[in-house]
Amino acid sequence: MPVNMDEMWGWDWLGEVFALPAEVRDRMARHWGLVRMRREAGRLTAVEGEEAIRRHYAESLELLRLAEGRLASGAAVRYADVGTGGGWPGLVVALARPAWEVHLIEPLQKRARFLEGAARELGCGNVTVHAIRAEEAGRGSLRERCDLVTARAVAELRVVLEYAAPLAAVGGLVALPKGSRLEGELAEAGEAMAMLGCELLGVEPMRAEVSASVRVALLRKGRACPEGFPRRPGTPERRPIGAG
Repeated sequence: MPVNMDEMWGWDWLGEVFALPAEVRDRMARHWGLVRMRREAGRLTAVEGEEAIRRHYAESLELLRLAEGRLASGAAVRYADVGTGGGWPGLVVALARPAWEVHLIEPLQKRARFLEGAARELGCGNVTVHAIRAEEAGRGSLRERCDLVTARAVAELRVVLEYAAPLAAVGGLVALPKGSRLEGELAEAGEAMAMLGCELLGVEPMRAEVSASVRVALLRKGRACPEGFPRRPGTPERRPIGAG
């Protein structure tokens, strides 16, 4: 689908802010065209136009920028994104970092099929889609094998940490973008962090031109997760760690 002319400045802005090669920027615009066409995948986003470029693509790339600052320089990266939805941030990262091994975890079958098709059409040979729940992924072949794990707009921090931490390798990074409730969620997540072997490295704000409200909690996985985690599907959300 062609990109609307009234959005073109937004794509140019994205390329400038993140120093994207024109080919990568254009492939991201093509991804947005696929999102708008593939209604059979379910409504992937309620955000449209320039706001979608900022919220979905710029915030995804800003999350990547902040996370990369904590990764070992020059290292090969195995990356997992939990609850990828329409491809944010996971497919955007795959486009920006074609040398990375990218795993997209999306339990909704229609969305998973959309991601598989989009990855093919965009030439993302570095992408594997896992049409399973995060709790299943954390007990499968990706368990404790990923250098970087992200999850955007999935659940409160102590819940999403149980989804993400089992996927991270010891020494790996978990990067979680959060909004205005971050301090409260961090205060409630202390027991979960301790139990899952994660230490908070810091909270990094996104640049103001990308988002005035989103900050990224960056956590290092210091030791292996206990065998009992993640718990059975649905349990982390029903009974968050430390909820009493």
